[in-house]
Amino acid sequence: MSPSRSSSRRPHRSDVLVIGVWVVAMVLVAVLAADALGSRRTTAAPATTSLTAVASVQPTTTQTVSPPSTTVPAPTSVLPPLTLAAGGDVLGDRQVGVYMDKHGGEAPLAEVAHLLSDAHVAFVNLESPLSDKGTRNTAKEVTFRGRVALVDGLVAAGVDVVSLANNHALDWGAPALLDTIDRLTAAGVANAGAGADLAAARAPALLDTPAGTVAVLAYTSILPEGFAAGAERAGVNPTRPDEERLLADVRSAAEAADWVVVSLHWGVEYEGYANAAQREFAHALVDAGADLVLGHHPHVLQGFELYRDKLIAYSLGDFVFDHYSRATGEAVVLRIEMTQSGPPTFTLVPVYLTDSYGIPWVVTGAEADTILDRVAGFSERLGLQLERDGDVSRFTPR
Repeated sequence: MSPSRSSSRRPHRSDVLVIGVWVVAMVLVAVLAADALGSRRTTAAPATTSLTAVASVQPTTTQTVSPPSTTVPAPTSVLPPLTLAAGGDVLGDRQVGVYMDKHGGEAPLAEVAHLLSDAHVAFVNLESPLSDKGTRNTAKEVTFRGRVALVDGLVAAGVDVVSLANNHALDWGAPALLDTIDRLTAAGVANAGAGADLAAARAPALLDTPAGTVAVLAYTSILPEGFAAGAERAGVNPTRPDEERLLADVRSAAEAADWVVVSLHWGVEYEGYANAAQREFAHALVDAGADLVLGHHPHVLQGFELYRDKLIAYSLGDFVFDHYSRATGEAVVLRIEMTQSGPPTFTLVPVYLTDSYGIPWVVTGAEADTILDRVAGFSERLGLQLERDGDVSRFTPR
C-alpha cells in the first residue's frame, strides 16, 4: 500500500502562521507563571530559612536576632523543702481498743493530729493489723488485732503512710494482714513493708507531694517464725539474711524518687541506745541514698544522729500504746524539714501517753523537761546537740 499524500505534503503558509501565534502565546503564559511563582517565593520563606533571613523580609521593622546559644541553660527550679512528721508505734488493741470502743476511732490521735496533718508526709508504725478477719497465731504469747475504726482515726489525724513491717503484722494470719492493707488502701493511707508476697513487701510506698516524690521503704529485723514474706507467701519485709538486698532497694528508690525514707523495726526492747551494728547499718542506708531513717520497736526513746547531713532517729518510742512504766510512756513527734542540700531543720515535740489507755498528749513544763532532757542526753552521745526552745527541742543548721 502506498503512503498517504497528506503525510508528505509541505505545510501551508497559513498553517505556519497559526503555529507561530500558538508558540508565542505559550511563551507568554510561561513567563507570567514564572513571575507569579517567583513573587510567592519571596514573600513566604521556606522552613529551612534562618531567623536572620526571616527578619530581612520585614520591610518596616528593624530586628537584631542573636545567634542561638550553645550552652545548656541552668535549672530554673529547685524542689521546695519537704516537711515530714513522724511518730512511733501505734496499737489498735488492748486498752487502746477499749478507748476506741468508748470514744470512737478518731479519739486516740485527736490530741496530736495538729502535729501531723500539716506536713507533706505524716508517718507512723502500725503495730497491729486492723481487721475483723483471720485466726489468732497461738504460737505467740502476745498477739494484737486492732479495731478497724482506727483506719478512720489515721485518716482524720492526717497520717499519709504507715509501716506494716513489724513482729505483730501476722498475729492473726495472712487474711487479717491482707484485709488491713485493703482497708488502708481504700482509705487513702499508703503502706509499706508487708504484702501478699515478697515483691509486694519490698515495694516502696510512693507519695507525690508539692516538694517532690517521696519513697517510703519499711523493714523489720524482729521476725517471729513464718512472718517473713516469700515468693508466694504473704508476710513482712525482713532485714535478714541479705542486707545487700535492702541497700539495692534503697539505691533503686533514690533513682526513682526525690526523697527516700527508710523505716526500721529493730533494736532491743527498753534499751536507750542503739548498738554498734545498728549504727553501722543506718550509715550504710544513708550511703545508699536514704534521706531519713526512722526506727521503732524498743518501746522507749533513743537518740538522734546526723550522718552526712541526714537524720537517723534510732527509736521514736511508742505513740499510741498502753504501757506500764514512765519511760515507755515518753514519746516525741518528730517534725523535720529537709532540703536538697545541707542538713535538715527539725523539732521534737514531747508527748506522754496516758497511763490508763496509752493515748498521746502534748506535755509542757516539768513533764516536757523530763522527756527532752532524756533525748538530749542520748543524742549528745551520738554527737548531736539539741537546743531547747521553750517546751520543744530544735536542731537548726549553722
